[in-house]
Amino acid sequence: MRALLRGLEVLEAVNRGRAPSVAELAQEVELPRATVIRLLATLEDAGYIARSEDGGRHGVSPRAAALSAGFDYNAWLAAIAQPGLRRLMRQIRWPSDLMVRSGENMIVLTSNRDRSGLNINTRYAGMMSSMFNSGSGFAYLAWCDDDERQRLLAELADPAERSAVEEEVTRTRARGYGVRNASLPPGVGAIATPVLVGGWAAACLNVVFLPKLSTPEAIAGECLPALRAAAQTLGREMQRGLAGRPR
Repeated sequence: MRALLRGLEVLEAVNRGRAPSVAELAQEVELPRATVIRLLATLEDAGYIARSEDGGRHGVSPRAAALSAGFDYNAWLAAIAQPGLRRLMRQIRWPSDLMVRSGENMIVLTSNRDRSGLNINTRYAGMMSSMFNSGSGFAYLAWCDDDERQRLLAELADPAERSAVEEEVTRTRARGYGVRNASLPPGVGAIATPVLVGGWAAACLNVVFLPKLSTPEAIAGECLPALRAAAQTLGREMQRGLAGRPR
Protein backbone atom coordinates (compact mmCIF):
# COMPACT_ATOMS: atom_id res chain seq x y z
CA MET A 1 0.00 0.00 0.00
CA ARG A 2 2.89 2.35 0.68
CA ALA A 3 4.16 1.73 -2.84
CA LEU A 4 0.75 2.79 -4.21
CA LEU A 5 0.83 6.00 -2.21
CA ARG A 6 4.38 6.72 -3.35
CA GLY A 7 3.37 6.17 -6.96
CA LEU A 8 0.50 8.62 -6.58
CA GLU A 9 2.85 11.18 -5.02
CA VAL A 10 5.20 10.87 -8.00
CA LEU A 11 2.30 11.16 -10.47
CA GLU A 12 1.07 14.26 -8.67
CA ALA A 13 4.54 15.81 -8.77
CA VAL A 14 4.88 15.10 -12.49
CA ASN A 15 1.44 16.62 -13.06
CA ARG A 16 2.46 19.83 -11.26
CA GLY A 17 5.29 20.15 -13.76
CA ARG A 18 7.67 21.87 -11.38
CA ALA A 19 10.10 18.96 -11.06
CA PRO A 20 10.06 16.92 -14.27
CA SER A 21 13.59 15.47 -14.09
CA VAL A 22 14.33 12.37 -12.02
CA ALA A 23 16.65 14.25 -9.66
CA GLU A 24 14.12 17.04 -9.13
CA LEU A 25 11.28 14.57 -8.62
CA ALA A 26 13.27 12.62 -6.05
CA GLN A 27 13.96 15.82 -4.15
CA GLU A 28 10.32 16.99 -4.28
CA VAL A 29 8.74 13.72 -3.14
CA GLU A 30 11.62 12.97 -0.71
CA LEU A 31 12.27 9.47 -2.03
CA PRO A 32 15.48 7.76 -3.15
CA ARG A 33 16.35 8.29 -6.80
CA ALA A 34 16.25 4.54 -7.49
CA THR A 35 12.71 4.32 -6.04
CA VAL A 36 11.54 7.23 -8.20
CA ILE A 37 13.02 5.60 -11.32
CA ARG A 38 11.09 2.36 -10.61
CA LEU A 39 7.85 4.26 -9.95
CA LEU A 40 8.26 6.29 -13.14
CA ALA A 41 8.79 3.13 -15.14
CA THR A 42 5.65 1.58 -13.64
CA LEU A 43 3.57 4.70 -14.36
CA GLU A 44 4.95 4.88 -17.89
CA ASP A 45 4.13 1.21 -18.53
CA ALA A 46 0.60 1.86 -17.26
CA GLY A 47 0.22 4.78 -19.67
CA TYR A 48 -0.13 7.58 -17.09
CA ILE A 49 3.09 9.42 -17.90
CA ALA A 50 5.32 9.80 -20.97
CA ARG A 51 9.01 10.47 -21.32
CA SER A 52 10.44 13.23 -23.49
CA GLU A 53 12.38 12.30 -26.62
CA ASP A 54 15.70 12.88 -24.88
CA GLY A 55 14.55 10.62 -22.02
CA GLY A 56 15.39 13.13 -19.30
CA ARG A 57 11.97 14.63 -18.65
CA HIS A 58 8.51 13.30 -17.84
CA GLY A 59 4.98 14.59 -18.29
CA VAL A 60 1.49 13.23 -17.76
CA SER A 61 -0.20 11.44 -20.66
CA PRO A 62 -3.83 11.86 -21.81
CA ARG A 63 -4.77 8.78 -19.78
CA ALA A 64 -4.04 10.70 -16.57
CA ALA A 65 -6.93 13.05 -17.41
CA ALA A 66 -9.33 10.15 -16.88
CA LEU A 67 -8.46 10.19 -13.17
CA SER A 68 -10.24 13.54 -12.78
CA ALA A 69 -13.29 12.73 -14.90
CA GLY A 70 -15.49 12.22 -11.85
CA PHE A 71 -14.12 15.17 -9.89
CA ASP A 72 -16.92 17.23 -8.32
CA TYR A 73 -15.36 20.56 -7.32
CA ASN A 74 -18.23 21.74 -5.12
CA ALA A 75 -18.52 18.45 -3.25
CA TRP A 76 -14.76 18.35 -2.71
CA LEU A 77 -14.62 21.94 -1.51
CA ALA A 78 -17.57 21.49 0.87
CA ALA A 79 -15.93 18.37 2.33
CA ILE A 80 -12.55 19.97 3.01
CA ALA A 81 -14.20 23.13 4.41
CA GLN A 82 -16.41 21.40 6.99
CA PRO A 83 -13.72 20.58 9.60
CA GLY A 84 -12.60 24.22 9.60
CA LEU A 85 -16.18 25.45 9.88
CA ARG A 86 -16.73 23.22 12.89
CA ARG A 87 -13.58 24.56 14.56
CA LEU A 88 -14.63 28.10 13.76
CA MET A 89 -18.01 27.59 15.41
CA ARG A 90 -16.30 26.46 18.62
CA GLN A 91 -14.09 29.56 18.56
CA ILE A 92 -16.53 32.36 17.78
CA ARG A 93 -20.03 30.94 18.46
CA TRP A 94 -21.65 32.83 15.55
CA PRO A 95 -22.49 30.75 12.45
CA SER A 96 -20.38 30.88 9.28
CA ASP A 97 -20.87 30.01 5.61
CA LEU A 98 -18.54 29.07 2.79
CA MET A 99 -19.60 31.20 -0.19
CA VAL A 100 -18.60 30.65 -3.82
CA ARG A 101 -19.30 32.75 -6.88
CA SER A 102 -21.96 31.67 -9.35
CA GLY A 103 -22.33 34.24 -12.11
CA GLU A 104 -23.15 37.57 -10.46
CA ASN A 105 -24.15 35.93 -7.17
CA MET A 106 -22.52 34.34 -4.17
CA ILE A 107 -24.08 31.06 -3.06
CA VAL A 108 -23.78 29.14 0.20
CA LEU A 109 -21.85 25.97 -0.59
CA THR A 110 -21.77 24.69 2.98
CA SER A 111 -22.25 26.10 6.47
CA ASN A 112 -22.13 25.39 10.19
CA ARG A 113 -25.49 27.11 10.83
CA ASP A 114 -27.09 23.80 11.75
CA ARG A 115 -24.64 23.56 14.68
CA SER A 116 -25.53 27.00 15.97
CA GLY A 117 -28.08 27.58 18.69
CA LEU A 118 -29.29 30.62 16.77
CA ASN A 119 -32.18 30.34 14.36
CA ILE A 120 -30.55 32.14 11.41
CA ASN A 121 -31.93 30.67 8.19
CA THR A 122 -30.92 27.10 8.93
CA ARG A 123 -32.17 26.04 5.49
CA TYR A 124 -29.06 27.48 3.94
CA ALA A 125 -28.36 25.05 1.08
CA GLY A 126 -28.13 26.96 -2.18
CA MET A 127 -28.93 30.30 -0.53
CA MET A 128 -27.92 33.10 -2.90
CA SER A 129 -26.82 36.72 -2.41
CA SER A 130 -26.06 39.35 -5.03
CA MET A 131 -22.39 39.95 -5.69
CA PHE A 132 -23.07 43.68 -5.44
CA ASN A 133 -24.68 44.01 -2.00
CA SER A 134 -23.40 41.14 0.13
CA GLY A 135 -20.41 40.97 2.43
CA SER A 136 -19.03 37.94 0.62
CA GLY A 137 -19.64 39.62 -2.75
CA PHE A 138 -17.70 42.72 -1.75
CA ALA A 139 -14.91 40.60 -0.28
CA TYR A 140 -14.73 38.56 -3.48
CA LEU A 141 -14.66 41.67 -5.68
CA ALA A 142 -12.00 43.26 -3.51
CA TRP A 143 -9.60 40.32 -3.81
CA CYS A 144 -10.36 38.67 -7.14
CA ASP A 145 -8.04 39.44 -10.07
CA ASP A 146 -8.48 42.70 -11.94
CA ASP A 147 -9.81 41.19 -15.18
CA GLU A 148 -12.50 39.21 -13.37
CA ARG A 149 -13.50 42.26 -11.32
CA GLN A 150 -13.88 44.41 -14.43
CA ARG A 151 -15.97 41.74 -16.17
CA LEU A 152 -18.29 41.55 -13.16
CA LEU A 153 -18.61 45.31 -12.75
CA ALA A 154 -19.40 45.64 -16.44
CA GLU A 155 -22.69 43.85 -15.71
CA LEU A 156 -23.85 46.97 -13.83
CA ALA A 157 -25.49 49.09 -16.50
CA ASP A 158 -26.29 51.99 -14.17
CA PRO A 159 -23.13 54.18 -13.83
CA ALA A 160 -24.22 55.40 -10.40
CA GLU A 161 -24.69 51.85 -9.13
CA ARG A 162 -21.31 50.80 -10.51
CA SER A 163 -19.64 53.78 -8.87
CA ALA A 164 -21.27 52.93 -5.53
CA VAL A 165 -20.09 49.32 -5.76
CA GLU A 166 -16.55 50.39 -6.68
CA GLU A 167 -16.48 52.71 -3.67
CA GLU A 168 -17.60 49.89 -1.37
CA VAL A 169 -14.94 47.59 -2.83
CA THR A 170 -12.32 50.24 -2.02
CA ARG A 171 -13.65 50.52 1.55
CA THR A 172 -13.64 46.71 1.82
CA ARG A 173 -9.95 46.53 0.92
CA ALA A 174 -9.15 49.29 3.40
CA ARG A 175 -10.98 47.69 6.34
CA GLY A 176 -9.92 44.15 5.39
CA TYR A 177 -13.35 42.50 5.20
CA GLY A 178 -16.68 42.81 3.40
CA VAL A 179 -19.87 43.96 5.14
CA ARG A 180 -23.42 43.00 4.25
CA ASN A 181 -26.15 45.63 4.19
CA ALA A 182 -28.27 44.38 7.11
CA SER A 183 -31.28 46.40 5.96
CA LEU A 184 -31.78 44.00 3.06
CA PRO A 185 -33.97 40.92 3.53
CA PRO A 186 -33.77 38.61 5.39
CA GLY A 187 -32.46 41.17 7.90
CA VAL A 188 -29.22 39.54 9.01
CA GLY A 189 -25.74 41.01 9.16
CA ALA A 190 -22.52 39.44 7.91
CA ILE A 191 -18.85 40.17 7.53
CA ALA A 192 -16.74 38.17 5.07
CA THR A 193 -13.11 37.54 4.22
CA PRO A 194 -11.67 35.95 1.06
CA VAL A 195 -10.22 32.47 0.73
CA LEU A 196 -7.14 33.12 -1.38
CA VAL A 197 -5.62 30.61 -3.78
CA GLY A 198 -2.61 31.81 -5.70
CA GLY A 199 -3.12 35.28 -4.28
CA TRP A 200 -6.69 35.70 -5.60
CA ALA A 201 -10.14 35.10 -4.12
CA ALA A 202 -11.42 31.60 -4.85
CA ALA A 203 -14.25 31.67 -2.27
CA CYS A 204 -15.23 33.56 0.89
CA LEU A 205 -15.90 32.72 4.52
CA ASN A 206 -18.36 34.82 6.45
CA VAL A 207 -19.71 35.31 9.95
CA VAL A 208 -23.49 35.78 10.15
CA PHE A 209 -25.04 37.68 13.05
CA LEU A 210 -28.25 39.34 14.19
CA PRO A 211 -28.08 43.16 13.87
CA LYS A 212 -30.19 43.62 16.99
CA LEU A 213 -27.50 41.82 18.98
CA SER A 214 -24.30 43.20 17.48
CA THR A 215 -22.68 45.39 14.80
CA PRO A 216 -20.24 44.62 11.97
CA GLU A 217 -17.47 46.45 13.85
CA ALA A 218 -18.07 44.50 17.06
CA ILE A 219 -18.26 41.20 15.17
CA ALA A 220 -15.01 42.02 13.36
CA GLY A 221 -13.30 42.85 16.64
CA GLU A 222 -14.48 39.58 18.15
CA CYS A 223 -14.29 37.19 15.19
CA LEU A 224 -12.02 38.50 12.42
CA PRO A 225 -8.72 36.92 13.55
CA ALA A 226 -10.28 33.46 13.78
CA LEU A 227 -12.17 33.98 10.50
CA ARG A 228 -9.00 34.99 8.67
CA ALA A 229 -7.07 32.05 10.11
CA ALA A 230 -9.80 29.65 8.94
CA ALA A 231 -9.76 31.22 5.47
CA GLN A 232 -5.98 30.93 5.25
CA THR A 233 -6.06 27.27 6.28
CA LEU A 234 -8.77 26.49 3.72
CA GLY A 235 -6.84 28.39 1.03
CA ARG A 236 -3.75 26.27 1.66
CA GLU A 237 -5.79 23.06 1.50
CA MET A 238 -7.38 24.19 -1.77
CA GLN A 239 -3.97 25.10 -3.16
CA ARG A 240 -2.64 21.62 -2.40
CA GLY A 241 -5.74 19.87 -3.75
CA LEU A 242 -5.87 21.90 -6.96
CA ALA A 243 -2.16 21.77 -7.73
CA GLY A 244 -1.68 21.02 -11.41
CA ARG A 245 -5.32 21.61 -12.37
CA PRO A 246 -6.36 24.41 -14.71
CA ARG A 247 -7.53 27.49 -12.85
